[in-house]
Amino acid sequence: KQWYQRRVAITAGVIGLHNTMNHFKLGWRQILQTLVGAVFPSFVYTTEEEKRFMHPMFKFSERMYRKFAYFHVQSVLPDSYGYGMVDSPVGLIGWIGTTYSLVSCQMDLTKNIMANLDKGVTSFGLDNICAMISIFWSVRSAQASMRIYHEFYWNDKELFSNLTIPNVPVAISNFPNEIIHLTKFASWTTFKNIKQFNYHTHGGHFSHIDNTEAVVGDLTSFIQKLQ
Repeated sequence: KQWYQRRVAITAGVIGLHNTMNHFKLGWRQILQTLVGAVFPSFVYTTEEEKRFMHPMFKFSERMYRKFAYFHVQSVLPDSYGYGMVDSPVGLIGWIGTTYSLVSCQMDLTKNIMANLDKGVTSFGLDNICAMISIFWSVRSAQASMRIYHEFYWNDKELFSNLTIPNVPVAISNFPNEIIHLTKFASWTTFKNIKQFNYHTHGGHFSHIDNTEAVVGDLTSFIQKLQ
């Protein structure tokens, strides 16, 4: 099949993979683990970190619902929003600035959106947000970046739904404010050779910026294991 040929091409020559957002393909065993864990977390989660990241399930689902809207919009209407991002710096700030801020911290539902944005800006760093917006604006790459989501959603879903990497050594870093969390057991449906699986106390979807030290530390220790 085409997806199998592409999988071979993707993994050929790869000596290692470091991942900060875990792949979310789930088999029936992983779904069963998740459902049982929602009611009896001590039965299925082997560490306190797993329990803290995955339980209670309604918070995990709520985070997915609230933070995955950008993915759907960019997958379905990349050009509609993309033109606005390329044409207007205000539009770019409104879209990118809020996205970077809100996926870097846990939303406090008792506070309004501006309070959560302030918290996100503090966590992510105003200088970092301004730098990323400046790069997007100066090279006019916002629309092209959105089209990547469209191509994945409509053309590559079969590849990812069937993706299994059996031989490449993998390291996974888990951050509490990331959009998706999976247990190590669930991760084995995709990655068959997990060499490192670490949890961290802070950081989100852009962990290389809001928790650089943890990402560099995990990457360094992983490289040492491959030598």
